[in-house]
Amino acid sequence: MELRHLKYFVAVAEEMHFGRAAKRLHIAQPPLSQQIMNLEDELGIKLFDRARRTIQMTDAGIYFLKEAQQLLLHVEQAAETARRIYRGQAGRLTVGFVGSVVHTFLPEGLRLFRSRFPDVELVLQELNTAEQITSLHAGRVDVGFHYLDAQDSALASKTLTQAPLMVVLPKKHALAGRKSLNIRELAQEPFIANTRSSEPVVRDAFISLCHSAGFSPRIAQEAGNVQTVLGLVASGLGVCLLPDFIKSIRRPGVRYIPLSGSPPTVKLGVVWRSDNVSTLVKSFVKVIESSSNLVL
Repeated sequence: MELRHLKYFVAVAEEMHFGRAAKRLHIAQPPLSQQIMNLEDELGIKLFDRARRTIQMTDAGIYFLKEAQQLLLHVEQAAETARRIYRGQAGRLTVGFVGSVVHTFLPEGLRLFRSRFPDVELVLQELNTAEQITSLHAGRVDVGFHYLDAQDSALASKTLTQAPLMVVLPKKHALAGRKSLNIRELAQEPFIANTRSSEPVVRDAFISLCHSAGFSPRIAQEAGNVQTVLGLVASGLGVCLLPDFIKSIRRPGVRYIPLSGSPPTVKLGVVWRSDNVSTLVKSFVKVIESSSNLVL
């Protein structure tokens, strides 16, 4: 049994006339009649009662018509959904992001994407950079937003913004009233730092800056996400260096102060697998790019 047999049967059942059904299907009547008989032979039942002047459906035919109509409708819906997914207009997209990106372009980008692609299901996961890279390689995440480092041939990326490192101090710190600070002024301070396993880009930029200033930072505490880092600084346990766009986070108890000179910058971008040819991913990246240009 093929789908065309069901289409032929439904056309005859709805028209209740072989001639009109043949015209509707754009085929000759004799082949249509033969196809219906072949279908009846395969099912082992009679779908139409041809004994009368006009054809009538048997009880079995009436039941089979309802099921055939539902099946054809389901096939058409599946085909249309597949076409929409292929065009990037429907489907499911899993997005990973570092917490700091929420305070940059991501909210506007997501709003814009949802307005243009309302039938796409977005699954958002807050993950640090290392977790995102692992999840992207494993196919658990389709698109990520994290700090960019050396090129990974398995991943494609686009830089969306970059920011210099800045100092975050407890509000009551002796240097909290300064308009800017030289990194050497912090040489004796205890530092709160991202773990390298979670945010290697930010951690390496921080360590490199300290070494270039002639000292090795004394790391008092480590944390895996920016909110915890800020909380520890607010508690007076140390100072930290974080990307400048973190200052959008309104955290009581801390002060954000620029570094003097030319502090290193870190890049924040959108990342996806190089072998991912999904139109949906391409559409998402394009929308995010346009939104980041508007916001930043």
